[in-house]
Amino acid sequence: MNLPSGSMLTLYTLESPQFLVALLIIGAGFAWFGLRFRFPRQSLIATGLLLASAAGLVVLASLVETTGERLGRETRLLVEAALSGDAAGFGALLEDDLVVRVGRDRSSLDKGDLVERIKALKQLIKSNNVREARGVSTGPGTGESVLAQTTTTQMAAPTPNEWRFRWRRDVDGQWRITEMIWERWGLKEIPTADLLRP
Repeated sequence: MNLPSGSMLTLYTLESPQFLVALLIIGAGFAWFGLRFRFPRQSLIATGLLLASAAGLVVLASLVETTGERLGRETRLLVEAALSGDAAGFGALLEDDLVVRVGRDRSSLDKGDLVERIKALKQLIKSNNVREARGVSTGPGTGESVLAQTTTTQMAAPTPNEWRFRWRRDVDGQWRITEMIWERWGLKEIPTADLLRP
């Protein structure tokens, strides 16, 4: 599932630093094995600096939560609240003026309708496997996340489904969904509004 392009610097330093860390470690290996006989002091300094940079990057990435990581986490919390029937927790992640779309169609459902439906969802869902939940910042105080999951109900076989959420950060720092889009279900089919009737 595609997301808008985020900052490459943020992606490769804070969200997925593995590639850059690997490059720093490889560089440290070259500095140590390639320079230690001709320039032993410089080799030691370069190796130490490169390894320290790699370690620092790992620590920094573990301490800093980016907007994309936060939205991925909030998306998982939304799913957990829905599956457990926690209507209050689910509703707390939705804006009051929430827009719900099913495929290309705008649904007549609003926040209140969804929160009411969550109360019964726990009885309907047998299992749910989240395959992907990630987010990205799209601007100051806005973001987007995607969710890919496979849901098994009490009466149906496992069904893949994909969602997209648009988020806004309130003045209190809380991220809430402004737009919820059900993009795919089954074998990559685009759902229609009648699948989510009020």
